[in-house]
Amino acid sequence: MANTKSWIAILMGVIILIADVYWTYTSYYDIVWVILGVVIFVADIIWLLIDWSFMKH
Repeated sequence: MANTKSWIAILMGVIILIADVYWTYTSYYDIVWVILGVVIFVADIIWLLIDWSFMKH
């Protein structure tokens, strides 16, 4: 069951990553939104790495 939850969390992270990249790309004219997009991107990468490490243990 924990493995299924990890896969769901990874899928959510990938969806957020794709949406964030698109959102940041379309908001390139406003530096505040770009900075926020980068922060979300970094947080999402960390989320994915943590979930991936949970699946390995």
